[in-house]
Amino acid sequence: MRKLFGTAVGAIVLLAAAPVSAQTRLFSDNSEVAITLSGPLSTIQRAAVRNTDPRPGTVTLAGAASQTFNVQIAARGFVRRTGGICAYTPLGISFHGDALRGTLFQGQGKLKIVAPCRGGDSYQQLVVLEYLAYRLYNEMTPMSFRVRPVRITYHDTDNARGRDDTRWGFFIEDKDDVAHRNHRVALDVHAGEVAPSGLDADAATRAALFEYMISNLDWDMLSGHADDPCCHNHKLVAASATARTSVVPVPYDFDYSGLVSAPYAIPPEGIRIRDVRTRYYRGYCRFNDQLPTVIADVRSRRADFYGVVDNQPNLDAGHKRTAHAFLDDFFSVLDDPARVARELTNHCRRG
Repeated sequence: MRKLFGTAVGAIVLLAAAPVSAQTRLFSDNSEVAITLSGPLSTIQRAAVRNTDPRPGTVTLAGAASQTFNVQIAARGFVRRTGGICAYTPLGISFHGDALRGTLFQGQGKLKIVAPCRGGDSYQQLVVLEYLAYRLYNEMTPMSFRVRPVRITYHDTDNARGRDDTRWGFFIEDKDDVAHRNHRVALDVHAGEVAPSGLDADAATRAALFEYMISNLDWDMLSGHADDPCCHNHKLVAASATARTSVVPVPYDFDYSGLVSAPYAIPPEGIRIRDVRTRYYRGYCRFNDQLPTVIADVRSRRADFYGVVDNQPNLDAGHKRTAHAFLDDFFSVLDDPARVARELTNHCRRG
């Protein structure tokens, strides 16, 4: 086990160092965007439990170079849309036509919006923490969804006399853009079409260690719920649409993680832990040989992870201290060979 803890990474981590092509304009930096989203928001909200039919609306960019774009607005997110969790239905927007050329939204089709699903500062902080989870994985690998902070003013055209509501959230990069940026394609597969042996060893280990870092169990790299396509809160990308080897899992949707610690988040059935802040490693045993390289790489980036937390202006001081302590606990495991053996290597998932 000693070779886990050398000061230098013993091998080049191919995925972390892979050349990356140009990103779309929207996700080229992390500065905040301000928009007004206008549309029949009340109608969308009332119908969300039954359907996700899109409705016409507009997105207006704020600032000196104000621009307005026609969009389709739809409810999204099955659990938060139907489970009684949210007062505000999660939304997605779709752009169409050539009007995007030369603008911030050039190249965008469908965009997911992550925003507070209830009022109050506590729910706002949950969104900031989920944003940070995406940013933390960006530090681990370019094979990750980029996110862009956005301050959204919601204008409900169903209620012209009502007050506009402004909330902070973020856009999530499209899976095809993640794949293209990394010279790969997104796979359209069902559960079981990709075997554990078909996963890229480094990528699968890196994703599993990240999920352990943020204490997230709401995922599966290769299967989904009974009525869902593969895979649960992971997208798969590969060298071609037919490739079933060297497949890279790309995680997303982290609101059930211990880092976020949403009040509605509970551990999944079948895993006996007291709460979502209790870490539980679910990496595949077949990739245990890859753990030393990935752990060494992650330990070498420790300052970068803390920097993601420290440099987030929308996270309040109390939540920064809690996030710091959560990362401290994670690195205390990686710094201790006995705990690595007990909590990761010997606690892996067969398959």
